[in-house]
Amino acid sequence: MSLYNNIAESLSQGGLTGAVKSGLDSTLGGVASAATDALGGSKLAQTAVNMGKSMASNAAMNLVNKYVPLTAQRAINTGAGAVGDLLRGDWDAAGLRVLDSGLLNDLLPGMGGVASQTRYWGSATPLFGGISPSEAKRIYDEMRGQALAKKNLWLLEVSSRLGGDASQRFNLFATEVEYEPFNLTGDKRRVGGVMVDTVQGGEAVELRLTTLDDKVGSLKRWFAAHHGAASARDGTVGVPDTYAVTIKVVHAFITRDSSRGGYEDIGLFRTGNMALSLSRREDGLQELQMTFSQLDTFMRP
Repeated sequence: MSLYNNIAESLSQGGLTGAVKSGLDSTLGGVASAATDALGGSKLAQTAVNMGKSMASNAAMNLVNKYVPLTAQRAINTGAGAVGDLLRGDWDAAGLRVLDSGLLNDLLPGMGGVASQTRYWGSATPLFGGISPSEAKRIYDEMRGQALAKKNLWLLEVSSRLGGDASQRFNLFATEVEYEPFNLTGDKRRVGGVMVDTVQGGEAVELRLTTLDDKVGSLKRWFAAHHGAASARDGTVGVPDTYAVTIKVVHAFITRDSSRGGYEDIGLFRTGNMALSLSRREDGLQELQMTFSQLDTFMRP
């Protein structure tokens, strides 16, 4: 390491006064040791020599403070500290040191506020989970820029050969829809000391739909007609072409015109069961819970 590096390191660690005091202590220490030996090395000699050493050090520091103004000392300390940071390759620390020193505030008013804001935005804090506010803002901006799907925005398309297109009425009355679009079953087999997963296949989808209804029971009648087409009262069973219902669920959009590549699930279903509840204790709207069961899983509309 060069002499310049030694000086820069000394200044960056202790500042101007620290560097001067360190040099005086090193120099006066050797002189004091020689003087003490010359005087016989007694405790009296050590005390007298240390008093002289302290007086000489204080006199030198007073001269530094007298002829080097505090603003100059601050500038030297800041510059030396920044140089030390740069020699270590820490550019951020060097920049923050200059801003925190307040020296730039004399040239550009308001730089003190910039320094405090810079340190705040660049320092990790427990308030943001141990990351800096600037990093937290970057994460927030990235999340805010995502077009997230909302659970209350969805579109139903319901049609059948028996009832035609009933999408408008279902979209007007439907309040909730629940289903598991993917249901894969399997089993675990023990082979030696390990378990092996064996896939059996996909299961049929069950779709649960909650709707309102009008006074004449339009959706009740629609459901009853499709239920009767599948299983008549005389005990006969219809063919899927007469009772199959095509249901499509479009996510994140409420109209076909506004949909821009929204996720869709579509399948062929038959009516399962319909549940409803009536109560004179509550002045509320009647709700229907309809259940639809997927037809053959290999069939597609």
